[in-house]
Amino acid sequence: MGLERRPLALDSWTVSTSPIIQRLAQLRFQGTLTATDALAQGATLVATSHGAETAADHIQLSLLVDAQGVVRSARYTTTASGELLALYDGMSELTIGQPLAGLGTITPRQAANLLCRSVGSVEGSIALGSDADIPFYVLTKAAERGVGKAPAESAAVASDGSAVLPWSEVGLFEKVRRIEGVLDQHVRPALASDGGGMDLVDLKADELFVQYHGACGSCSSSIGGTLQFVQDSLNNHLGTALQVKVSGIDEAAPDFIH
Repeated sequence: MGLERRPLALDSWTVSTSPIIQRLAQLRFQGTLTATDALAQGATLVATSHGAETAADHIQLSLLVDAQGVVRSARYTTTASGELLALYDGMSELTIGQPLAGLGTITPRQAANLLCRSVGSVEGSIALGSDADIPFYVLTKAAERGVGKAPAESAAVASDGSAVLPWSEVGLFEKVRRIEGVLDQHVRPALASDGGGMDLVDLKADELFVQYHGACGSCSSSIGGTLQFVQDSLNNHLGTALQVKVSGIDEAAPDFIH
C-alpha cells in the first residue's frame, strides 16, 4: 500500500446518520499519549501518523502497548470532521485489547459497524465508499512497529524519484537528515507535550548523542524511559540499531518524565 493513497472515500450520506451523530457527541479517544503516560503504565509508546498535516484525513495516533504487545490505550488528534472523525474514534476503540502487530487488519467497515452496535443500529446502516474494506493506513504503519519492520516511508523512493540508499550506504549528512526528520515528526511533539525538547549533538557509528532542553525540572532518574521511547522511534522508522545516549548528563540534567 503506497504512501500516496488517497483520502478515505465516503459516499454521499449525511452527518445526521444516528450512529455518527451520537459518536460525535461523545468522542472518547481524542487526545495525545506521551512518554510520561507510557512510563506511568509500564508500557511502550507507539506514535504514528497518516496524511499531510493540512489534509482532511490527517491523523496522529498514539498507543500504549504492554510487555505482551497488546494495546492498552489509544488517543488521536486529527483534522478530520463529521463522518471520518467518528470513524477514527471507532477505529481507536477497536485497537484496545488487540495485539499491536494485528492492527493492520482493522477497516472503516469494522469501525462503522462498531458505531452502529454502540447505539443499537443495524450493522451496515452506515453507507461507506470504495475504501470500506481497506485497512486504516495509520494502523498498518503502527502494526509494522509490532513486527519490527521499517515503515514504508523509509524505503521505496525519495521525493525526487531516486532510489533510497540503505542506511549503511549513506553519509553522515544524510543520516543526520533522516534522524532529524523522525525526531521532528514523531519524538519532539511528544516531548513538547511534557514541556521539553531534544537536540541532536553527535552521531558516532551507532551511538547517537542527544541533549534535552526545557523547563520541566530535574528528574534524571526517570530519563531511561524517555530514551527508550526515542531509541525505539528512531530504530522503528529508520530500520537501524541506534543506541541513544544523553550528552553530559548529571543529576541536575533536565528530564521530561515526571
